[in-house]
Amino acid sequence: MSKELLTELKLKSDMHKKWKRGEITKEEFKRIANTCREKVRKAKAQNELRLARDIKNNKKGFFAYVGRKRKKKEAIGPLQGEDGVMATGDREKAELLNAFFASVFSEKESHLQPQQHGMDEGLGEIQPQIGKQVVQEHLASLNEFKSPGPDQLHPRVLKELAEVISEPLAIIFESSWRTGEVPADWRRANVVPIFKKGKKNDPNNYRPVSLTSIPGKILEKIIKEVVCEHLETNAVIANSQHGFTKNKSCQTNLISFFDRVTSWVDTGNAVDVAYLDFSKAFDKVPHDLLANKLVKCGLDKTTVRWICNWLSERTQRVLTNASSSSWKEVTSGVPQGSVLGPVLFNIFINDLDEGLEGTIIKFADDTKLGGIANTPEDRSRIQNDLDRLERWAKTNKMKFNRDKCKILHFGRKNGNQRYRMGDAWLDSSVCEKDLGVLVDNKLNMSQQCDAAAKKANGILACINRGIASRSREVMLPLYSALVRPHLEYCVQFWAPQLKGDVDKLESVQRRATKMIKGLENKPYEERLKELGMFSRPLIILVAFLWTLSSLSTSPFNCGAQNWTQYSRCGLTKAE
Repeated sequence: MSKELLTELKLKSDMHKKWKRGEITKEEFKRIANTCREKVRKAKAQNELRLARDIKNNKKGFFAYVGRKRKKKEAIGPLQGEDGVMATGDREKAELLNAFFASVFSEKESHLQPQQHGMDEGLGEIQPQIGKQVVQEHLASLNEFKSPGPDQLHPRVLKELAEVISEPLAIIFESSWRTGEVPADWRRANVVPIFKKGKKNDPNNYRPVSLTSIPGKILEKIIKEVVCEHLETNAVIANSQHGFTKNKSCQTNLISFFDRVTSWVDTGNAVDVAYLDFSKAFDKVPHDLLANKLVKCGLDKTTVRWICNWLSERTQRVLTNASSSSWKEVTSGVPQGSVLGPVLFNIFINDLDEGLEGTIIKFADDTKLGGIANTPEDRSRIQNDLDRLERWAKTNKMKFNRDKCKILHFGRKNGNQRYRMGDAWLDSSVCEKDLGVLVDNKLNMSQQCDAAAKKANGILACINRGIASRSREVMLPLYSALVRPHLEYCVQFWAPQLKGDVDKLESVQRRATKMIKGLENKPYEERLKELGMFSRPLIILVAFLWTLSSLSTSPFNCGAQNWTQYSRCGLTKAE
């Protein structure tokens, strides 16, 4: 709303009053009203064009714009406590959620000190590059749309003052690293509860995401770079881990695991796959055990000392709407939302596969265990592996959520053997969501196609309701950034083969291209040609070829380098 536009709206209001008093004619008022409406429409179109062009960097801005057009809904509704009493006030809800999040922590250790044995046997001291230039580069690359931590230092302020504050920050970072002392502000977190699924009044259905100090995150990032370099150089992290690992992703996890499963099934074998779920995995990591594993993986004592101090005496509070809870001590876990957290969790869970006979694959804590299940001996091996995993969980003070652990049986001759973890029998399932992709026991991807089309159509409907402009400058960036990712997420794994499934996905793109002004009455092929877009079957073909080339290279390392052969043909990674 520019000053010019506000003046026009005020003029329109004044003219309306004069018309009602009979001082001007209806035609005069209509002329002014139409002029004002046209200027509002142009301003709206300009704002939507700005949102569309910046959609990749600021999705939050687009959804906030659309959300303002809907009836306002409370971010977090009433919550039910253990006593059955409903908490309705913002402060009450914040306290209830904070109490629940704190209740899952492991017991606090009397001291956090790693075993000294082996501390000096590391592979040399890790020396992070902490200088003015490095800190300034990190400050300049901050995303100004991110939220600040408890210290209220906003990333936009830090980014604009990068040249001025980079030197004092570098001195603080160097001092923190050398002394192993982490400022108290960097060990505080504002926790934002993110709803997962299920009943919205159950605190158990919310995930705690920590907003920590931005300067603290910059030092975390600097330390993370050298830690990851050490882990990669010395091949510390097992090949079975695909989460938060270079050149690996959900896509490589699914392709490498199910390439092996389908090869077993194609040769007539029965295959059983156990989907395992840890209960509050990131929140339960015991700090003392983690510290010892950091030493075992070869990190030097300066690094381990800094991380131990960063983990100790942490506090958190929950924010709901405009209220916050009181502070509570964090006695275990690695903060979700931090920079170092995922790397530390990978180190902690790295020895999960030791001694297992079956095929195991991980994406952070999401774990799959599979094996051939033709004979009683085969099925006994799978059960023995499940027993070993249960013992690992007890030794490492973790816990499996047995209600969410499921068994999928593949193959025509599968006897649907039952398995147990501890004293609980695991339920069998016909379809499971695996890293966002629906996999059924017949390896049929029709359900995944339905789900992908439904999600994409939902976002398209949101664009249709919330965006007034229909120009291609607005619609194409929105479609590329918000709709197509739902159609192409891990499509190299689940690319549909049935014509009906392909048509479901194609119909989304047909609908999207028809929404663009000037193309409504043109045939679909002409719309694609004019917009420079591919049809879905061609995208699926490219995805299929990419999968074959990746698997022929290495089933456990399907990297981005395989895209080079397609870039020579003029295809981008997204295409």
